[in-house]
Amino acid sequence: MKKPFLRVTKWLGDIPVEAECTACPAEGKFSVASMSHRPTREEYAKQLQSAFDRHCKAVHAREDSTEGS
Repeated sequence: MKKPFLRVTKWLGDIPVEAECTACPAEGKFSVASMSHRPTREEYAKQLQSAFDRHCKAVHAREDSTEGS
């Protein structure tokens, strides 16, 4: 199985606003919602990474356990 990575697919200047999972781009798409009027690169990158981590635990951890059987 291909190892999943987070790939940014849309930028707002130097701020990542959308990303996808490289192992399952059809279902692993993530976008961020601004918590303030002026978003920061760190805030958005953290939100995308957090969404990707949740996705990996939910989807890819299951796949890893079924492949090992």
